[in-house]
Amino acid sequence: MHTPNHVIIVGAGGHGREVAHVLRARHRAGLAGPVLVGFADDGAVDETLLAPFAPHLGAIATATERHPNAVVLGGVGNGRLRRRLVDALPPASPAVHPSADVGDDVELGAGTVVCSHVSVTTNVVTGRHVHLSRGAAIGHDAVLGDYVSVMPLAAVSGGVYLDEEAFVGTGALIRQGVRVGAGAVVGMGAVVLEDVPPGVTVVGNPARELRAGE
Repeated sequence: MHTPNHVIIVGAGGHGREVAHVLRARHRAGLAGPVLVGFADDGAVDETLLAPFAPHLGAIATATERHPNAVVLGGVGNGRLRRRLVDALPPASPAVHPSADVGDDVELGAGTVVCSHVSVTTNVVTGRHVHLSRGAAIGHDAVLGDYVSVMPLAAVSGGVYLDEEAFVGTGALIRQGVRVGAGAVVGMGAVVLEDVPPGVTVVGNPARELRAGE
C-alpha cells in the first residue's frame, strides 16, 4: 500500500525544483500535504541545487525501490517525457501552491501541479500529471488532457481543449473555444486563433505552423 504523505519528485532539474517549491510553500503555509523525501533522476544531477529542498535519491528505479510506498510527482516540463517517466508509478494528489486561485468546482487530476499565482476559474477539468506553471491563467470550462504543460504567464481562454501532452509555451495566448491537438506545441508568445492539429508546432501572431527548416 502506498503512503500518500511521502512523495518523490521524478526529475531533478529546474522544473523539478519548481515542483519542490510548491510543496515547500504549502508546508510553510501550514497546509496539509505530502513530505518530499527526495528527487529521482536517471541523468546527471547538481546536488547543490537540490540541497535546499531534499536529497537526490539516485536513479528512478533505485529511488522507488528504496521508498516502495511513496507516491510521485513529475518534475520535467515536457509532457511526453513526463509520461514516460511516471506513468507506471503511483501519482500523488494534486499539489497546489497556496497563492494559486483555483475554483471550488475545478477538478484536478492525480499528479497535477499548480504553481504560484496560477488562476483556474470555474468548471475546469484536468487529467493526470498536468503542469500549470507560474502565473498561467486557465479560463472557464477548459479541459486539459493528461500530461498537458502550460508554461509561465500563458493565458488559456474559456472553453479551450488542450489534448494529451499538448505544450503551451511561456506567454502564449489561446482564443476561446480553440482546440490544441495531442502532442501539439504552442510556441512562446504565440497567439492561437484557430484549432491546432495534433503533433504540430505553431509560432507567431497570429500563430502559424512551423515548417521544417524554419
